[in-house]
Amino acid sequence: MKPKPPPEVHLKEICRCLRAGLERVSPETARALSDECLTLVSWTFLFYGQHRDVELDRPGIDRILAVPEPSSDDIKEIESLAIRVTRMLRVLGDALPFFGRLIAKQRMRLTIAEAHRYLQDRRGVATAIRGLLREVLLEAWTAGERVLLIGHSLGSVIAYDTLWELSRDEPGSGQVELFVTLGSPLGTRMILKGLRGAGRHGRDLYPTNIVRWQNFSARGELTALHPELKPFFGEMVDLGLLESFQDVTGFYNHFRGSDGLDVHMSYGYLVNRAVAESVADWLEL
Repeated sequence: MKPKPPPEVHLKEICRCLRAGLERVSPETARALSDECLTLVSWTFLFYGQHRDVELDRPGIDRILAVPEPSSDDIKEIESLAIRVTRMLRVLGDALPFFGRLIAKQRMRLTIAEAHRYLQDRRGVATAIRGLLREVLLEAWTAGERVLLIGHSLGSVIAYDTLWELSRDEPGSGQVELFVTLGSPLGTRMILKGLRGAGRHGRDLYPTNIVRWQNFSARGELTALHPELKPFFGEMVDLGLLESFQDVTGFYNHFRGSDGLDVHMSYGYLVNRAVAESVADWLEL
């Protein structure tokens, strides 16, 4: 939930991280992955009206590429009492919104307000953002391409909502072979209430165009308050809408940016071995 670098710059850094992760698990696959294999749906400029200076992120990216495993100090900070208490309070605040508003600090209040702006589609911003992804997906399916869709943070919510809409507006247009969610807030009470299809039941509640779903949530996440999404979306398997749903948790994202440790940062997720193994398995099918 913050501006990102200009798309062409951001895509290069994403490719660097994903390729580095693939190098650790499948060097041959990493060498075969070109920048043209990836399409970045850059939506944050529509939301914020500005770009982020990539130089704020580059030292952290360089560090995590050079040291892909967390140090003992990284782990100590991720497992610290301070982070555990903050996480506990946020989980409680999500369950009890009135309490959450009382304890939320200014930065968290801003994040909540921004999430509401998307969920309530103020001035049509959510519709415009979903339109960007919708166009890319329809183009890929029309070209007969296989699709792996990765959604990080609010991007996972945007991806889910877009797939739900396409299930109704463009039935039979195509399928996402693998849906990968990273640091996703899809299990939080506020998000669940605002999703497309919320309030419906059975098959009408969910997208119908996903084959497999893998969800990744790092230790110490303060955005993915419910690390496992299967309790909320596992019914899709029972209904025959998904072949499988897998939650992958318990690993570390030790990215350090300009503001210090950030276990939620997408670059750290893309370098991670578990995420790389998932992408490599799909690419090698």
